[in-house]
Amino acid sequence: MKVKLALLAAALQVLVLAFMGGQREWIMRTGTPLVLRTAPIDPNDPMRGAFVRLTYEISTVPAVLCRGETAKWAKGYDYRESQKIRDRVVYAAVSVNAYGLAELTSLSDTPPASGPYLRGRVESADTNGVRVRYGIEAYFMHQDAARRMETMGAEKAGAPMDVTVAVGSSGLAVLKDTSWEPLGITFAVDRRPPQPNRVPGQPWQPPPGIAGLTVTLHNYGDKDLAIVNLPDGQSFRLLANTRFNGNNYAWVGEKSDNRPAPAAKDIIVLKPGAKHDVHLDLTQSQWWVTDIRKPNAEPMPLQKVTDGWSASFRLEYSPPSADAVRGLPHADLIRHAPVRSRAFNANQGVD
Repeated sequence: MKVKLALLAAALQVLVLAFMGGQREWIMRTGTPLVLRTAPIDPNDPMRGAFVRLTYEISTVPAVLCRGETAKWAKGYDYRESQKIRDRVVYAAVSVNAYGLAELTSLSDTPPASGPYLRGRVESADTNGVRVRYGIEAYFMHQDAARRMETMGAEKAGAPMDVTVAVGSSGLAVLKDTSWEPLGITFAVDRRPPQPNRVPGQPWQPPPGIAGLTVTLHNYGDKDLAIVNLPDGQSFRLLANTRFNGNNYAWVGEKSDNRPAPAAKDIIVLKPGAKHDVHLDLTQSQWWVTDIRKPNAEPMPLQKVTDGWSASFRLEYSPPSADAVRGLPHADLIRHAPVRSRAFNANQGVD
């Protein structure tokens, strides 16, 4: 009897695995294709060989996009409650933007009535939002291929990876393919000036925070591409780092777009392998931030933020739309999809 039960249990396991494999193969062939933007990290899994760990832009859902029960989870943090909601099934509604990339529109504990969506599970939640995994975070491959991808990631510093997934009717996503965005963004932090020696008996004063950045746009592709460098760094935006739970500051320009119309002189053609530097003076008022914990707080430069670790941002290169540059020279070479940098904070820390 025990032998029969053991054989039955083994047979059931085989059937479950076969069903899962067949389900994913079916989704791979018939599912709705979506392109998600991501950046890879390269670990090794001793159980299954080499793989690339992927973190998606839709993996971190800000509180303002949470609906239903997920909105309640993002209102506060309690360790016991966070353990209760871990692994809860959630549904991420997405829409495809003008650049062909899937963008998150909302997260809920129930599927949306219409439109594409991905099914995921909660990893954690706090006042900043909900972190979700979708089952497409590990891209397994042969070790040689993984090493090549790791090398490419180093050579294409600051270039995001785009991942094509197939999504079934239940929201289950299956990873199909990857490709590199040809335009990359990196930056270097301005060095602090030498600080005077501390006088004995005087209280310690924190060093001044970040004052400026030199941003570099790279053409990693094999064809010419053009960038738009608006005056005073207005092709760039500061985005709050939603992956950091303790971010307490917002950029003053977050909700405005009063940029000048692009001119022919603003368009720069980059040959394959070429790059272009832009310096941003973060002490200028257009780059100031406000403390979101204080409703009436006055804007201040990042350089004067005292708790600089909690002022964490990413740079986004956000060129004008295709309509805005129509008729200008080399307009057809401009890539209009935004690209985002690594995060940095007011203390000059970089992730």
